[in-house]
Amino acid sequence: MNNKEKADEYFSKNKSKIKDSDRPVYHFTPDIGWMNDPNGFSYFNGEYHLFYQYNPYDIKWGPMHWGHAKTRDFVNWDRLPVALAPDDEIKGQCFSGTAITDNDKHILVYTVHSNDKEEQTVEIGDGVNYKAVSDKPVIGIDKLPKGFGGVDFRDPKIWKEDNVYYCIASAKNDRGFGSILLFESKDLLEWKYVGILFENDGKYGKMWECPDFFKLGNKYVLVISVMGMQARKRKYFNGHQVIYFVGTYDKSSYKFIPNGRGKTFDFGFDFYAPQSLYAGGRTLSVAWLHDWSNDLTLDGAKWCGQTTFPRELKLEGNDIYQMPAGELESHYKNKYHTSFILNRNKEYIDNDLNSRTARFDFDIENIDADKLTLFLAANDEYNSFIKINMKKKTLKFSRRFSGLCKDAIDERKIDIDICDGQLSLSVLVDRFSIEIFVNKGKEVLTSRIYTPLDANEIRFLADGKLKIDVSKNEIE
Repeated sequence: MNNKEKADEYFSKNKSKIKDSDRPVYHFTPDIGWMNDPNGFSYFNGEYHLFYQYNPYDIKWGPMHWGHAKTRDFVNWDRLPVALAPDDEIKGQCFSGTAITDNDKHILVYTVHSNDKEEQTVEIGDGVNYKAVSDKPVIGIDKLPKGFGGVDFRDPKIWKEDNVYYCIASAKNDRGFGSILLFESKDLLEWKYVGILFENDGKYGKMWECPDFFKLGNKYVLVISVMGMQARKRKYFNGHQVIYFVGTYDKSSYKFIPNGRGKTFDFGFDFYAPQSLYAGGRTLSVAWLHDWSNDLTLDGAKWCGQTTFPRELKLEGNDIYQMPAGELESHYKNKYHTSFILNRNKEYIDNDLNSRTARFDFDIENIDADKLTLFLAANDEYNSFIKINMKKKTLKFSRRFSGLCKDAIDERKIDIDICDGQLSLSVLVDRFSIEIFVNKGKEVLTSRIYTPLDANEIRFLADGKLKIDVSKNEIE
């Protein structure tokens, strides 16, 4: 029995230990065990495939497998056999990577981590079973240019263009900074280093991970998960931070030229390693809804890790806007809409808005208030709140009273646009997470919560008059 078969056997015997009521309703989680980075987000044979860094044997990071699931709607998932397992075909753990569809082939590229050395390999499959194209990594450390070693060389992103396969990977240079190296191949076996797509000048943390590179509109986007990033004012908060650059790609020199500074992809506490997918005329992205710095796992839990609900990305100028993928709408039920005026210091509660598994859309029109607070997943003891300062044009999200009994980052303030007193918010509330989309997704904040499920109210409080229009769509 190889390690894939062992993992599947363990999974089959133990997955029933977790009740559906103990996991999110519409955010993907492993059936049992630990997950971190989403991998291989792709569209193959009419279905969306999601792989992920997976340890089936514990709720902590451990021997890295690739878990595998597929879906048509991002809510109902078919769990498939483990796709990759450590030491089966090539010695080493199966670290992060990506996937593409090439006619009838589903191509995976990923990092093999062994004895602190990292190299890249390729497997081809039929949507369930995968086989390595070689018995050794195809982009080895021998392919690296001068100034780079085999430590911290990982997370390949593959695409095909004009019958040539291209692959970028993160690599740490001898100054300790991350760079994005570019390789090309005609057959997936023989790869050639062609240049540095983009490199860290020391202003963006240290090591770069999980690079994503894609065209959005008529521009190119480079997304990087950064380690060791220093916060600056209300930007780049997390030590593990996701940033993006918008620019152009000079294919003759293999260089990405950004139009400006890197921007924060998500301002919340729990967002890392996003992967994009272009399919059906739109660009989707999914990320790990978690953070390396804060262990907030519930006592007695048998799973750990979830993904964001997939988002559709659009480019306006040099800003990426993100909103939940439209597939969510097919799972709406018990729709409810209301409008009301908030009066000064009078708390407002509408029990028909109560829910812990819903999408809420708020259109806010200020009359004479300075501050507005929305309490989510609330009762008299618990809440997670959004506080908006209408004059200073800031938004603060707090999970300080969400039931966490551990020391953790629990408040975050960002700058937002409020034009003529108008503001829109869309909020996804699930059992163990909150995703906040500001002004049609110009800014997004994503966070875990672990609040008892009977805390399901929404409460409103302002220090002056505001008009609020609310739509609630429960999600089944």
